[in-house]
Amino acid sequence: MLTALGGSSGGGTPGAACTATYSKAEEWSDRFNGKVTVTAGSSAISNWTATVTVTSPQKISATWNGTPSWDSSGNVMTMKSNGNGSLAAGASTSFGFTVMKNGTGTAPAIGSCTAS
Repeated sequence: MLTALGGSSGGGTPGAACTATYSKAEEWSDRFNGKVTVTAGSSAISNWTATVTVTSPQKISATWNGTPSWDSSGNVMTMKSNGNGSLAAGASTSFGFTVMKNGTGTAPAIGSCTAS
């Protein structure tokens, strides 16, 4: 299990924070599903963003429960809340994705979790 600690985003709500924790769900010979649980800190948050980085030549082929965007390499995904990203203090939600292994089963790295 990998955890990224986050803080408030620039211009966000003071005291807003979140954590993002990764766990592997199902796995097959050519791919695996990952799950990231986003948990609000000690204050409620109205929105969250988390980053996931896969090791090349891996590629994320599907996502759910969020709105993804990628950097130019295609290896860093930024996932934003899908619709209402509000979480009460200590509450959590999750999003998922499928990683095509392309020869490597390395777990993705979870980057920052930002909240507002």
